Amino acid sequence: MMRARALVLRLPALLALSFLVEGCVMGTQKEGRVIAVNDVARVKVGKTTRQDVLDIFGPPTAFTRGLRTELQPLGVRPPAVAQTPAALEDVYTYEYREENEVFYTIFLLYTSFKRVKLSDTLMFVFDPNDVVKYVAFARQTDAEPEAKK
Repeated sequence: MMRARALVLRLPALLALSFLVEGCVMGTQKEGRVIAVNDVARVKVGKTTRQDVLDIFGPPTAFTRGLRTELQPLGVRPPAVAQTPAALEDVYTYEYREENEVFYTIFLLYTSFKRVKLSDTLMFVFDPNDVVKYVAFARQTDAEPEAKK
């Protein structure tokens, strides 16, 4: 009888505490291979070949083949297109992505969810002779490759 009475007295306190139960979940999802800044610095426009890029970075995340491009300063009209067939250029794209998620809740009082997406993107444009013509690198993450053992 005494146990039942003690339980009845504690029940409101346990219910009140259950409203203050909180939880927190954090996680990171990673996709792709980390792009090392030192490796990007090894690539020299006009000298590095397609095979050199493949040896350094491995197979690209995406591959595109398009017509020859010429970069012009803003406001400058591009020259007339020649009547000769345009050479094709290949573009290799390497991408590393991170998604950081944080979920926090105080039961029925407050809930918060935050997702941050970051990515590093590296692009190479090759001329018809398979030599690097342009390099573009945008970095948002702090990821560094793991040291090789």
